[in-house]
Amino acid sequence: MSNMSKSEIIKKIKANGKNKKRNLFSRFYRLLCYIGLKIQFLTYNKRRGVRKFFRPAGGRIAGFVSRHAVQPAVGAWNEFCAIWGEIRGKAGAGATFSRHKGFFAGVLNTVLPMVCIGALAAVIAAVAGMPHELEVTCNGKALGYIEDESVYNTAVELLSQRTVNTNNDYIESLTPKYSMASVSSSMNMSPETLCEALLADSSDVESAYGLYINGELCAAAKSYGDIQFIMESFLDQYKTGTPGEKVTFLGTTDIISGLYATDRIVSSDKFAKTISKKRTETQFYTVMEGDTAQSIANVANMSYSRLMKLNENLEDIPEPGTSVLLEKELPVLKVQTVRSVTTKETIKFTKKTVKNNSKPTSYKKCVTKGVNGEREVVKLVTEINGVQVSSEVISSTVTKEPVEAVYEVGTKKASSVGSGKFTWPVPGVRTISSPFGPRWGRFHSGIDISTGGIYGRTVVAADSGKATVKRSAGGYGLHIIISHGNGYSTCYAHLSAVSISSGATVSKGQAIGRVGNSGRSTGPHLHFEIRKNNTATNPMRYF
Repeated sequence: MSNMSKSEIIKKIKANGKNKKRNLFSRFYRLLCYIGLKIQFLTYNKRRGVRKFFRPAGGRIAGFVSRHAVQPAVGAWNEFCAIWGEIRGKAGAGATFSRHKGFFAGVLNTVLPMVCIGALAAVIAAVAGMPHELEVTCNGKALGYIEDESVYNTAVELLSQRTVNTNNDYIESLTPKYSMASVSSSMNMSPETLCEALLADSSDVESAYGLYINGELCAAAKSYGDIQFIMESFLDQYKTGTPGEKVTFLGTTDIISGLYATDRIVSSDKFAKTISKKRTETQFYTVMEGDTAQSIANVANMSYSRLMKLNENLEDIPEPGTSVLLEKELPVLKVQTVRSVTTKETIKFTKKTVKNNSKPTSYKKCVTKGVNGEREVVKLVTEINGVQVSSEVISSTVTKEPVEAVYEVGTKKASSVGSGKFTWPVPGVRTISSPFGPRWGRFHSGIDISTGGIYGRTVVAADSGKATVKRSAGGYGLHIIISHGNGYSTCYAHLSAVSISSGATVSKGQAIGRVGNSGRSTGPHLHFEIRKNNTATNPMRYF
């Protein structure tokens, strides 16, 4: 081993590994072969036992079939061949029948029962395949076949619509009887056909046409043409001539010909009045918060007295959740109208605010005036008997674009301390009707600003400061005093209105009120004062 090289050692190790794998597969293969042989040996004895058990039975079955089927069949075939040979040899039919009488008798005894069994089976199959119907007989007269008793009950309901009989004697006199019967084909009667059969026994019936609304008879008339004309005229009253307009009856309307009781058939004029009538329906309404008996009656289009009569214990202000019985009038015949309506609608302009930090908060100026736009709207409007129930927008086209309104507003907060420089309090009016100083034996502590049409003109703050609004029956009347925080204050008297609240901080030039004639005044004017350290000074010195 020590003389072997490393590569030879590795080869030998690999060879040993392969040999071990071969030996493992060989052992597994031999094990499978052993198991297979063992199973074959065990099942062999079992198979032999099964064959041994069934062999006598098979022999008996084979012998039975041979004696009672094969041998008779071979014998019959041989005799049939002999008969056929004699017939082909032109032997007489009588002689052939006499010689083979037994054969013909056997054939007859075998074939005849089979033919009878087949015929019986065919009859049974034919009878079983025939439909079985429920035959209805009324007062001893067979009317026909129906699927079940519900068809008769429906026919009686239709009969009650076609006849007018207050005591219902005719319908109560009907005595139906039912029995099962086989028929060659399905002959089921519909409720309408059965109703016709029941009416045929009555003497007071005539052929007419009945208008059925949602399955219920509304009225009957003799002329089909008159009914069609009245129905078309009823639709015409809801037509407006709009292109594409659709006017149809709501629900199902059927005109059915048949026998109707004479007293149910009306004239054409009465037929038209009947379908134009309204019927009263009742429904319950649940009281909501804030409802009153009068408001409920108004919404339901009822009189207050009728509502209270239907609901005897109803209070004027009922409790929420209470059920109230209402009456509602509905047309007998409903007409649905669907049309497209084109309208013009206004598009309201939007507003935009632009801030100006250099202007006081009281400043507001319209930079661009807003203009409303327009659009053309096409709606699909649905009406029932002329009352709109829905409206759906189909299309909308803007024909005029709106113009956005732009406003400039100041954001600079007003200062409670003035600048010491004053602006004129009534813009646009410079006329002084009474100056500062002695007047009428008294001292006039301010100036009066007045001119024709001055009443209601805007008064502005002469400088920034904190305002105080005062009112007095005499003297200054409605007036404003602004403290400018720098030793100065101004007074604006005889105002007709103020636009600020007492205690507000105002900016120089801000509108604070309007010229008036309140207090002790000889006419519309603004009495204006400038005070320094609470001492009145001549305002004209500051302008």
